[in-house]
Amino acid sequence: MSEVKINHVYKRYGSITVVDDFNLEVKDGEFISILGPSGCGKTTTLRMVAGFERATEGTISIGDTVVSSSEQGIFVPPEKRGIGMVFQSYAVWPHMTVADNVGYPLKIQHVPTEERKKRVAEMLELVHLGEYSERFPSQLSGGQQQRVALARALVMRPGLLLLDEPLSNLDAKLRESMRFEISAIQKKMHITVIYVTHDQSEAMAMSDRVVVMSAGVVQQIGHPHDIYSNPVNKMVADFIGLVNFVKGSVQGDRVFIEGTEVSFPNTNGVSGDNVTVAVRPENITITKPAGALAGVVRHSFFLGDSTDFRIECGKHMFRVIVKGVDATAFPDGTNVFLDFSKVMLF
Repeated sequence: MSEVKINHVYKRYGSITVVDDFNLEVKDGEFISILGPSGCGKTTTLRMVAGFERATEGTISIGDTVVSSSEQGIFVPPEKRGIGMVFQSYAVWPHMTVADNVGYPLKIQHVPTEERKKRVAEMLELVHLGEYSERFPSQLSGGQQQRVALARALVMRPGLLLLDEPLSNLDAKLRESMRFEISAIQKKMHITVIYVTHDQSEAMAMSDRVVVMSAGVVQQIGHPHDIYSNPVNKMVADFIGLVNFVKGSVQGDRVFIEGTEVSFPNTNGVSGDNVTVAVRPENITITKPAGALAGVVRHSFFLGDSTDFRIECGKHMFRVIVKGVDATAFPDGTNVFLDFSKVMLF
């Protein structure tokens, strides 16, 4: 296992800063996801940890070794950092069998043949590809090819595993099953993982902690539940899960939904004219015949295990997701009321 420390790291291309004062400590055996929209700097950060990019400023340590320091003039090349890496593209060699793909890192390190065969067999069993060792990549599904890439990254027994959007090319059902496979392997091997993704469901399901980035800047670091329940700003609230934003107004120690008599305690101490009330769809209850805020059902979308309603309340439109009901419970045009169990104020 490896602890990772990233201290005051910047990456600039000319006058453009793509990673701005990134700080993070990853504990031994921890699963960290770096989450954010495309272009936020998350992959560049991962590539600096891997050694594929040089940091403009700052220090990166893996275990007890400083692998990158602009101040000290230190730069350890990727092959000497003790890492494994899995990319978005499967990056498997089409002319090699599965076993040869997985064993290639051992071969170039001159690991004896018998030892190499043993470790390759162990890795293929770990990723459930033991019966596919003599097949070629063209004979595998996308998920199987990504498992080959994962086995190849792990065969050198790295202290740190880096994954860059490894599931983005897979279909939704396969992505879900691969999440559990990667998590199970990480726990079984007790390996430290830094995982880059733009998919908040992946980050929330797999991670011990999540780092949310936007425009090169870390917005929040925390346990998935904490980030979901207590986002520090509107960007995090909007990017992590679904949320309704409506304009609010401060009156004394309460914040009102603009144009209504519905108010909430000003627990965040927000002030000024640009106040936002945020509420997640699952924290709104549709009620009849009375409730906090009157509205009309305008649209509904049946999702299988739940129904997604759009409720118009004056000049505000709320999205409400109700489990275990279908659209016939509240047909379009139905007059309803909304109650709010939890709101966030920004």
